[in-house]
Amino acid sequence: MSFWQKALFRSSAVLKAALGLVVFLAVEYAALFIFEYLRIDREIYKGTCNSITCVLMFLAVFIIHKVCSRKNDPLIRIGKLAPGQVLALVITGLGMLGVVVTYLAVANAIAERFQPLDQAISDYRDSVNRFSNTPQTVIPVWDTLLYVFTLCFLVPLTEEMTFRGVVFGQLRRAFGPTASVILSAIGFGILHGLTVHIGYALACGLILATCYYLTDSLIAPLILHTIFNILGSGLPTLLSVEYFGIPSTFTSTLMLWINTVVTLFMPVSVLAIAYLVSVKRKKDKEAAALKETAVAADSVQREDIQDNDPATTGDSGAAS
Repeated sequence: MSFWQKALFRSSAVLKAALGLVVFLAVEYAALFIFEYLRIDREIYKGTCNSITCVLMFLAVFIIHKVCSRKNDPLIRIGKLAPGQVLALVITGLGMLGVVVTYLAVANAIAERFQPLDQAISDYRDSVNRFSNTPQTVIPVWDTLLYVFTLCFLVPLTEEMTFRGVVFGQLRRAFGPTASVILSAIGFGILHGLTVHIGYALACGLILATCYYLTDSLIAPLILHTIFNILGSGLPTLLSVEYFGIPSTFTSTLMLWINTVVTLFMPVSVLAIAYLVSVKRKKDKEAAALKETAVAADSVQREDIQDNDPATTGDSGAAS
C-alpha cells in the first residue's frame, strides 16, 4: 500500500468514526426535539427522557454495527471472558473510580484558590445532581428510579457501543491499538464537556478503550462503566431520594467509605491491567502458533497433491 493509499485509508477510518459520533449526537438532539414538541418537562421526567434516548441510540448504533461489520471482522466485538479477566475488570473499575475521586479532590483543592475553577466545579455538581434544578416533591419516584436504572445500565451500554464499539472499531482497522485508544478517548472526553468533565472523562476513556483492546470484548468496558456509574452516580442519587427517608449522615458516611476504598484500589488496578496484558499476550502467542500450524499443514497438503498428480510426475505421457 502506497503512502497516499494509506493516508486515504486512515482518513476514511477517521471520517467513519466521526460519523458514528455525529449519529450519536443527532439521535440525542432529535430526542430532545421530540420531547420539546410533546411539551414533556425534561427536568421532571428526566428518567423517562433519558431511557427513551438511550433506546433510540442503541438502535442507531446497532444498525451501524450491522452495516459496517465484515465477514470474520465485526465492528463491535463481544468475546467471552474468563473468570480471572472478569475479576481483574471489577478491580480496574473500582480503581478507575478512584482516579476520578482523586481528580475531583485535587480540582476542589485548586478551586479554593482559583475562582473560575470554583465556578466550574459548582456547575459540574449541578449537572450530576438529579435534584439540583427541580424539587423532589414534583418529581415522581418512579421516574427517579428509572433515571437511576438508565444511568447505571442503559447509558454505559449505549456509550460503550458508540465510543468503544463504533469509534474504536473503525479506528482500529486503520491505526495501531495505541493511536486508536488515544483518539477514541479524546472523542469520549470532548463529548462529555469542555469543563471539569473532560479531564476525568479522557482518563476513563483511555482505561475503557485499553481494556476493550486487551480483552477483545465490549463486555469488558461495559463492566467498568457500569461499576463506575453505579457507585459514582446511581447509588448517591438513590440514597438522596427523600421518599426513602435515608438519613443524610448515613449517606455521607457510606459515600466517604466508598471513596476511600476505591482510592485504595488504584494501585491494585494497575496489577489487574497487567494481568489482562499477560492474558492478551498468551492468547496472541497461541493464535500465532495455531496460524503457523495451519500454514504448515496447508503446505504439506499442497506438496502431497503435487506428488500424486500425474501431470507433475510425467506418468500420463507414457502410454501408446
